[in-house]
This record gives sequence, C-alpha cells and structure tokens, in this order.
Amino acid sequence: MDVLATGYPSIDTIARVSHSPAVGETALLQAVPDRETFGGCGANIAVALARLGFRPGVAMIIGDDSPGDRYMAYLAAEGVDTANVIRLPGEQTSRSYLYLNPDGQHQNFFFPGAADAWDGSLSLVDPGRYRFAAVTVGPFRHNRQFVRRIAETGVPLVWELKPDVHAYPPEMLGEFLAASAVVIMNHIEAGYLLDSLGRRTIEQLLSDTTHTVIVTQGAAGCRVSTAAGTRAVPPVPSPTVVDPTGAGDAFTAGFLAGLLRGAAPETGAKLGAVVASFVLEATGCQTNLPTWEQAQGRYEQHFGPLPAASNE
Repeated sequence: MDVLATGYPSIDTIARVSHSPAVGETALLQAVPDRETFGGCGANIAVALARLGFRPGVAMIIGDDSPGDRYMAYLAAEGVDTANVIRLPGEQTSRSYLYLNPDGQHQNFFFPGAADAWDGSLSLVDPGRYRFAAVTVGPFRHNRQFVRRIAETGVPLVWELKPDVHAYPPEMLGEFLAASAVVIMNHIEAGYLLDSLGRRTIEQLLSDTTHTVIVTQGAAGCRVSTAAGTRAVPPVPSPTVVDPTGAGDAFTAGFLAGLLRGAAPETGAKLGAVVASFVLEATGCQTNLPTWEQAQGRYEQHFGPLPAASNE
C-alpha cells in the first residue's frame, strides 16, 4: 500500500453567495445546491492518489448513518482501503456547509459529528504495510494517537497543517513536527507554527527527521525548503477557476505522488501544483481529480518532461 491518510471526513454542501455577510447581514444564495459532494482533507488526499493510480487508505471516523454508508461505498468504488475506518454507532457523519463568494473566498460551517464523539484507543490495522502516512486536520484525540502509532512503525509521516487550534493545539505542535518527515502548509499556517514554536524562519523547522517543509502561497506558487536550500515553484494556472475548495489537499496528494515515485521534493511540489489546478475547475473537492495521464500531460505542458521514477 502507498499512503494511509487521516483527518475529518465530510459530506459537503457548497453554495455560491452574493458576498460574505457580516454578523446580522443577509447574503443571497446564487442558486440552491442540487447535490452534495464528498470531502474531508484525508479522504481528499486518498481519493486523489487513487485516481492517480496509487494504493491509498483512510483512517477516519464516520457515523453509522446513511451518509456514512454512501461514503463507504464511494471509497470502495474509488479503490481506497477502508480497513482503518471507524464506524461509530448512533452518530452522524461529519458535514460541511461552505459558502463561496465571488472573490473565491469561502466560509465553512462544519458539523464534526461522529469524529468528535469518538473517545477510544486507536489500533491501526497493519499500518506498516504503507510507504507513507499523512495527517491532516481532524479530531485531536484521534490525530495524536495516529501520529504516535505511525511513529512506532517507522513509516514516514507527511503533515498537512491547518490553523485549527482544536485539531492542533499549540502545545502539541512540537510533537507533531518532531514526528514529521514533511510539513506542508500555507503562509498563514506557517506563521501560526513559527509563532507557537518560537522559531523565526522556515529553515529552523528542518531537522534530521523533518527533511522538507513546503509553504504554499496561492497564486504565487510555493516555496520548498530542504537542507539544500529553498526553491520557488510557480503555480499551474487553471483554464477556468470555479471553486478552490480542496485544492490544498490535491497539492498534498500530488506531492505524495512525487515521493512515491522517488522524485526530488521540487518535482513533487510541481506535481502538487498540477493536481491542484484540476480541482479548481469544478465545484467540490473530489469532482475533477485527474488521472495520472492527465496530470503528466499538464506537468509536461508547464514544466517540461517529467523525470522518470527512480523506483522503476
């Protein structure tokens, strides 16, 4: 198996609004959403990797309700391993209600449901069979145990940071960093991490364990820091930008695809930018994920020939 990803699941309802309203103000829905989409950071990463031809799994908590049944069936159809999914009796599956304004900014109202109701002892099913693990925003009790179980196996951990104090309380950031081979975050999240740890520069986050730190910067691309220095990677423009929801998770999936092929971090970041560009073109985190052939074609269009996999 390739990557075991954890984080909140989500059944998403995404709506376009006239503007982001202030408290007490009314915004107009441009249209009533006619369908739900599947989301949640860990599942977004796993499904993206499956579409790219890899073998991912998810470790997440969902309810035993009908939305949970639909999500389980969907993941199975996508080829995502669900052996580490916890079904919590009597609880509802997480949901997100996202409102997207004309500037591409969204407000997210999240119901954690079963994920935050779980309070058990985590036992993962054969995590050592995976080449990498990925931790994203999720219930803190589950995330902390996940990170510790993965550390015990020696599987390299990729940490996708989100500025969510409930998922990543400041006092635990040092433990998560110490366990991570790779950290991926945007510039706002980077500020949160540096301030919480009392570090001044991104390079100070590197260590014998943490060999790569990536800071994404939206339309400005990203910066990849390793022991060899910091390199800038440009963005990949999308022909049409419809919805940015899930683009960060798609970037992480593309970067992981590079790692799985034995690529250098800079090449992985370019693959991340490519996969993210597809997600921007449709509504929903998992609606427009590319196949490997599609991703390779767009990579070569913007960056030239994709280096051959070092493990082939």
